[in-house]
Parts: sequence; C-alpha cells; structure tokens
Amino acid sequence: MYDLNERVSYLRGLADGTGIREDTDEGKLLIHIIDVLDEMAQAMSELETSQSELDDYVETIDGDLTDLEDQVFGEESDGEEEDEDSHYIEVECPHCHETVFFDEGIFDEEDDIVCPNCNKTIYSENGCDIESHSD
Repeated sequence: MYDLNERVSYLRGLADGTGIREDTDEGKLLIHIIDVLDEMAQAMSELETSQSELDDYVETIDGDLTDLEDQVFGEESDGEEEDEDSHYIEVECPHCHETVFFDEGIFDEEDDIVCPNCNKTIYSENGCDIESHSD
C-alpha cells in the first residue's frame, strides 16, 4: 500500500512541478483527480491495517476454538472419531433389493431387523435368511 501512496504523492509533485493551476478547467480537473486518488490511497491503507488486525483476531479465535474442541471432544489424530470395535455388515434386502449396512452388534441386541428403505423385516430371531457381506 505504501507504493500506492508514493505514486499519488509523485503525481501531486508532478502536477505542482509542471505548474498546473486551478484557474484553468484542465488544471482544476487534474488537481481534483489527484485529490480523489490521494483519498482512495489513504482509505485503502486504513482497510489494509484493519484487515491485518482482523486476520490476527480470527487466527487467535481459531486457536482458542481448536483448544476448546480438544477439551470437549478429546484430541483425535485425524479429526474424526473412529470406533475400533464397530464392524458393519452389508445386507441386501430381499424385498427392495437395496444394500444397507448394519452394525454387527444390532443382530445380538434386536429380535427383528427392519430394512430402513422399505420397512420390512429382513432378519428375524426365528431364522429368516439374509445375504450379508462383512466389511
């Protein structure tokens, strides 16, 4: 941003050095253009300073949020919680022929397993056969 301020100052000096005066229409126009450029350069400089402060603030908040997430959810190596004891079984519903996945523990806990797509029983404690593939 410093370069922009320098360039506007150079233009102002050039206008002063060439004798451009406000008593002519062209001189008045050029001086006002240089004034506008100077104001824009100052506004850009202020925005750059403000943006830099905002970037620092957001970076601090991000670090604090990361620390808070680690305290609440525990630190994870890849950012996702994995249940190492969980294994899924792939089942093709004999009614709608959609492939669905069930945690293998559900077969020990539930008497009847219902397809989430068609809501029909695909496994029953009394021995309904299902086609399954372990992952």
